Amino acid sequence: MCKLLLIISVITITNCSYLRDWRYLPQSDNDKKEIYVVSHGWHTGIVVSSKNISPELSFLFPYFDRGEYFEIGWGDKGFYQASEITGDLVIKALLWPTPSVMHVVSLNNSPEKVFPHSNVIRVTISETGHKKLNKIILNSFKKNENGNAIKTDKGLYGDSMFFMGESYFFMTNTCNTWTSEMLYSAGLPMSTFLTLTASSVIRQVENATQKNNYTP
Repeated sequence: MCKLLLIISVITITNCSYLRDWRYLPQSDNDKKEIYVVSHGWHTGIVVSSKNISPELSFLFPYFDRGEYFEIGWGDKGFYQASEITGDLVIKALLWPTPSVMHVVSLNNSPEKVFPHSNVIRVTISETGHKKLNKIILNSFKKNENGNAIKTDKGLYGDSMFFMGESYFFMTNTCNTWTSEMLYSAGLPMSTFLTLTASSVIRQVENATQKNNYTP
């Protein structure tokens, strides 16, 4: 068991995203779209401009005072929504597949200003990449029989809301795995296999921005 954990840790730390290349790089200045990756310590999320939200995701607008950006994250339902983190919650989230939620926050300013104490990275992607990102984010929301997202509770901070999520949280499928999958869908050279920690996501995004060889 100890050897298995060691192997997982080594894979997580070293990662293999350096073997991947960017996809869907912008073809012109007009093709550029900006997103942000935010790390709050243990949890990561993605921030998109409200003007770049696809029509399919516009169902979010009535729930919020219309801000300039939306921060979107995914995580374990019990752990994410808990007012107090207990050992039982942590063990349950890690050892058993548990339901997930989406956390959406409307931001009235840029994420660098809203989250001055968090690690925020600006990333340039293409319109094609952003469309693919919108689609996979949409697919992360669980829908009811009428095809509508399912609101569950008020969010953690600011103008925010929880919705039911698709897929299950597990030790090898964390909030940071979700973030890496979203970014990979947008074209970034991310490794989604065993990307379990916020630091792994941030390290890969930093490497990706250095490898982005877009020239106008």
